[in-house]
Amino acid sequence: MKTICLLAQKGGTGKTTLCLHLAVLAGELGRRAEIVDIDPQASASAWRRRRQGEVPPVSRSQAAQLDGVLADRRRQDIDLVLVDTAPHSSHEAALAVQLSDLALIVSRPAILDLEAIGASVKIAQHQATPSAIVLNACPPPQRDRETAIVREAREALQVYGLPVSPVSISQRAAFSHALIDGRAVTEFEDTGKAAGEIRSLWQWVESRW
Repeated sequence: MKTICLLAQKGGTGKTTLCLHLAVLAGELGRRAEIVDIDPQASASAWRRRRQGEVPPVSRSQAAQLDGVLADRRRQDIDLVLVDTAPHSSHEAALAVQLSDLALIVSRPAILDLEAIGASVKIAQHQATPSAIVLNACPPPQRDRETAIVREAREALQVYGLPVSPVSISQRAAFSHALIDGRAVTEFEDTGKAAGEIRSLWQWVESRW
């Protein structure tokens, strides 16, 4: 079983949204995927209540119980667990990172988000867990080229010494529309650009194992 922790000490990065879309795609690709929601806001759990069908399951948990939850999922032969963490809770986030195989630090490319990412990077670097940064809610590429703000964000993030995903996720309406009735973007608009970005990100994430 693989465990991915999605981390952002600043709110509003789209961390939960990214978690949901990745979990659904993993299921479409034949993985037994589950989301463990340790964020008190419980946005992933609210999405699950709107969703039709049984997969992917979303389990509520506290960080202190996460070790036991993951052990139980291993016994159930779950292939993938995505842990949605809470912002502004460094202790709980650190525990989730420690118990994961990969930590994905999610950030928007705006300057305030980039300045705030240091707290998440510090948490990740204090653990032995492989970590990487994903730029989310970016301006869409122009003529198949990333916009200047995304390129500049990549340059600014080099100071942290962590890999930055070559796949950035754009701010597209499909990401939000899909979640309204509990779907993910690959179900809402299978051949759309948003779905293509999620698939490309997943391929990159798998290459990190």
